[in-house]
Formats: sequence, C-alpha cells, structure tokens
Amino acid sequence: MIKLENVWKTYRPSESVEVHAVRGVSLTIKDGEFVAIVGASGSGKSTLMHLMGCLDIPTKGRILLDGKDISKMDPSELARIRGKVIGFVFQNYNLIPSLTALQNVELPMIFQGVEKRKMRERAVSLLQMLGLGDRMGHLPNQLSGGQQQRVAIARALANNPKMILADEPTGNLDSKSGKEVLDLLVGLNKKGKTLVVVTHDKSIAKKAKRIVKIKDGRIVK
Repeated sequence: MIKLENVWKTYRPSESVEVHAVRGVSLTIKDGEFVAIVGASGSGKSTLMHLMGCLDIPTKGRILLDGKDISKMDPSELARIRGKVIGFVFQNYNLIPSLTALQNVELPMIFQGVEKRKMRERAVSLLQMLGLGDRMGHLPNQLSGGQQQRVAIARALANNPKMILADEPTGNLDSKSGKEVLDLLVGLNKKGKTLVVVTHDKSIAKKAKRIVKIKDGRIVK
C-alpha cells in the first residue's frame, strides 16, 4: 500500500537552525494491514503521518503510495491522489462548522466530481451505516464528540479510499465514545481497509496487527 525509503523531513525555522522531524525512516505497510504508530509528543509521529498522507513531501528519500512515487509530486497532483486513495480522521474532527453532517460527508465527493444524486445517496448511506441517520441535518455543534467523529469517519469513507489514516482519533472522546470509534475503525480494517493510526492510547495499539514506535524522528521498534 505504501513504502517509505530512507525518508527525512527537515524544517528550517531560521538560516542557522535545522529541525529533523523525521530521520531516515524506511517502512512498508501492506494492503489490509492495521498499523499503530506510537511515540511521545514531539517524536515525529504526526509528521510521519502527514508525509504518508500526501499532506507534505519529504526533504530526502522516497515515498511510494499505491505504486506511485509521491515524493516529487506538485500540490495539485498530491491533492488528486490524496482524494482518491486516502481517508483522514483527525483528533479534532475537522468538520466544517457551517455545514450539516450530510454536507460535510458530501464535501470530498464534490472535489472528485461525483454526480450530485450519487453523492447524496452515498453520504446518506454512510451516515445511516454509522448510526447517524437521524442526525444528518445537524450542524457539528449540535452533535456530541462521538457523533462528530463518526461523521468524520463517514467523510473519510466518502470516496471509498484504500487507506484510512487516523491521528489520535479517540483523543478528545470519553472512554465509551472512544471504544465505539475504535470498534468502527477495527471493523473497517476487517472489511479490507488499510488502517494506520497515530496514537498514544495503549488500548488502540493493542488492537493493531503491528506497532511502530517512533522516537526523535526514528523508528526504534
């Protein structure tokens, strides 16, 4: 699904300072795997997820996503492959506050040029599947945290991506809602979705088929 070859990400906040957020990471994630990326705050795990998700490109090294080298793609090419292959789930949900749950789920499909009737049918189907059939017309601030995260998962599935990247998906949820969201993600993986979760939550890591530990921008385990 995705392969990183000696990937570095270096930031230069000033001419005299270099910050190596990711240092020489090589990692292969196969189709259908569930991988947890764990590490302390500042370890580089979120930067690594951004690189894997085509939200950024490496300073050095190569990243192959679904057989395509994304390392040298321009922003429009990155956006195109990102929209087709990857679904994102974030800790803070990242829903558009002025859009209803239904409209938030439709949004990724608009960018991919999906026909309006098919777009509406898929968004309704996804929200019903995730138990939100009676919340489709609600704005994000009218939903609980767990409900917002389920809307975010529905949005991540809108374009039927091959891989789901989740950054601390239960971080802002109570234990009951967190378990429900985790069960949803595990269920999607069992149905064949490649799942990569960045987390410090041990209960999530235990569910993964493989745990990758990051420290100071390097894989240490």
